[in-house]
Amino acid sequence: MRIRDLFENKDIDKDLQFIKTDGDKREIDYDLVEDLTFFMNHDDDTYRRHVYPAISDCLAGIKNNKKVSSSIFANAVKESYKNYIVKYPLRELPDELEEELYMQACKKMREDVYSNHQEGKYKD
Repeated sequence: MRIRDLFENKDIDKDLQFIKTDGDKREIDYDLVEDLTFFMNHDDDTYRRHVYPAISDCLAGIKNNKKVSSSIFANAVKESYKNYIVKYPLRELPDELEEELYMQACKKMREDVYSNHQEGKYKD
């Protein structure tokens, strides 16, 4: 009885709003890089532990007039993705990011920091 109650009360279609199906094939139906970078900037624990140190290093490079590579965010993206899949356990999400998505996320984080710096959003 308890199992039936749990299944009847669970919104089965909730996860399907993020999933695109094509016959038997299922895949996520949103921009993973965009969602991951949003998560990185808005999940308090992830931001404090992984993202803020990378942003700080990036800003130090900018301040010293050095060209900062997007790979400065490599560890932040990798660790943030681990937190992301724990918080949002969709079975369609890969255990690790594909190299292309990984590099896109690093590049987006770098571009965001550069644009925020130019707009004066970071205080010295």
